[in-house]
Amino acid sequence: MRIIIAAVLLLLSQPVFAFGKTGHQLVCDLAYQLVNSDTKIKLDTLLKPAPHTKFGNACSWPDEVRSQEAFKWSAPHHYVNMARGETAVSMQHCPAQGCILSAISDMQHRLIDNPADWQALLFLAHHIADLHQPLHVSFADDLGGNRTAVYFFGQPNNLHGVWDFGLLKQLGYETEPSKFSGLLAQISPERRLTWQQGDVLSWANESAAITVEIYQHYKPGMLLDEAYVKRYQTVLEQRVQQAAVRLAMLLDQLVAN
Repeated sequence: MRIIIAAVLLLLSQPVFAFGKTGHQLVCDLAYQLVNSDTKIKLDTLLKPAPHTKFGNACSWPDEVRSQEAFKWSAPHHYVNMARGETAVSMQHCPAQGCILSAISDMQHRLIDNPADWQALLFLAHHIADLHQPLHVSFADDLGGNRTAVYFFGQPNNLHGVWDFGLLKQLGYETEPSKFSGLLAQISPERRLTWQQGDVLSWANESAAITVEIYQHYKPGMLLDEAYVKRYQTVLEQRVQQAAVRLAMLLDQLVAN
């Protein structure tokens, strides 16, 4: 019991993360390969004044600046929370300061108003990726899994951290470049067409449904190992692919025109 309590206290001292850098790079690199050639040219031009000029690397920029005074307004925009027992979100779940749902809409409008707004581009790309990480559409009472203690391969962690970066790291996406090609090759024209359907709210509720299922199997201090990775590998990889397909669609609509 003391070990579990110590782990919980450790986790509560950690900040709330967005989809890890690896996840954001995967989504944006995949999207970059999926957009049309005109969009690629526009993206390269648009990012010239940005801190990172490669689209995949640049997509983590909103996490890099969220603690800066000038960008603290963006901190609540990486997620949307629902009450325990709810199974879906709506725009009514956005507080006055906004959430990921309102932020995606706002950044789309910013890009329409100013096609040279590279910050809006990166916020949009970042938020689309976060929207597809299930724990970013989760329960308010434990900060989207940040207060939900687990052990991941013997190390203290929380559900949010496991889904942000733990699973992708364990699956080799940080160290094996060939993994990217595999994800891209699996995006068939049929899958791409299917995943382009719906809207931001329906995509968010796909994540909500996965979150509800994840919590159904949660026990305090539970040990997550290779069996957990195998159970959710396909789910996580598909969320990355879906985010990339949908981001590419939005970029072709907003950037190439």
